[in-house]
Amino acid sequence: MTLLCALCGWRSVRLAVPITPDSAEYHFRLWQAQREGSGNSSLELDRALALNPRYSAAWIARGLENEAAGDRKKGEASLLQAAEIDRLYLPRWTLANFYLRGGDLPRFWRWARLAAGMASDPAALFQLCWRASDNAREILQQVIPDTPAVREAYLDFLVRTNRLEAAGPLAVELSQRAGASQLDLLLRYCDALLAAGQTSPALQVWNALAARRIIPYGPLDPRTGASLTNGDLAAAPMLRGFDWRPASVEGSALSFDSGSREMSLSLSGKQPESCDFVEQYLPVLPNVKYHFRYRYRTQDLAAETGLVWSFVGGRTVAELAAGAVRASSGWNEQTLEFSTGSGSDLLRVLLRYRRPPGSMRAEGSVVFTRFTLERAA
Repeated sequence: MTLLCALCGWRSVRLAVPITPDSAEYHFRLWQAQREGSGNSSLELDRALALNPRYSAAWIARGLENEAAGDRKKGEASLLQAAEIDRLYLPRWTLANFYLRGGDLPRFWRWARLAAGMASDPAALFQLCWRASDNAREILQQVIPDTPAVREAYLDFLVRTNRLEAAGPLAVELSQRAGASQLDLLLRYCDALLAAGQTSPALQVWNALAARRIIPYGPLDPRTGASLTNGDLAAAPMLRGFDWRPASVEGSALSFDSGSREMSLSLSGKQPESCDFVEQYLPVLPNVKYHFRYRYRTQDLAAETGLVWSFVGGRTVAELAAGAVRASSGWNEQTLEFSTGSGSDLLRVLLRYRRPPGSMRAEGSVVFTRFTLERAA
């Protein structure tokens, strides 16, 4: 926070005490008003402190005025007095800003850490820390206390500001003790990593959640062939992480039935000519041949349905393989074979629709079940 912002911020200070001419609050308000006029506002701070020497707001104001006047020594003394009187967040936050403006990092780290444990919303403090240093380990060690709530708030900040590498150690730590209340935060971290094509850290947190049974799946490990999540459709998809992610497509309806273990898609004929209905991220091994299998049946669809299961790179939109879903009056099993490229450890499998040339948009339905992804022998 700049010194100008710190001074302007005092306009919003309001204390729940009677405002009378013989109260510190009354003279503090006059100081606020006279700062924008021509009056001697410092005298009003003197009167406020004379009436109530423990009025921390006035000590903070005095400290900031001294700093603005170029007397950092007096400014520091006043701010420290405020922190001695009032051991809550505001004096500590103000001192952290004071020392950062003066380039005194050791004292900045001390007061930032003291403030971190008391802030109801510490995002501004975390942002201040990243202004002081871009060293993620230093910030974590110097400022973030062991308090679980603060560490979760800091992880949330790192994910929201896309500092995913810095978030890694905290996410792993949190996943080792996670409960249901931490699930959303950790899945947001996984989703951000997958969107950035970062497989390993997302897999580490996902598997930790699986080990703690916070998610209803076993761990994924492409080395043992475990790359597909919820292939048996035994659980309602979480729509996050490595689970199925249906899209909302006008003119269609995609649903999951964990009782019958089926994925159903209905097409009204009004869906777009080109669209994707569902996808899943898959951790895989490079330079490996895979078999993707599933069972399905269709109803009222033309032979060329326009539906395709497609595999694309996790970091690109390049298509590795695609297999058409042709009309079938009864249950049919389909196999799609493909190979991963060198350096490929993340894929996406998508159910897509592309209107066949010269045909009307598809109208009908299809039901899928028993998805598997296996390494070819």
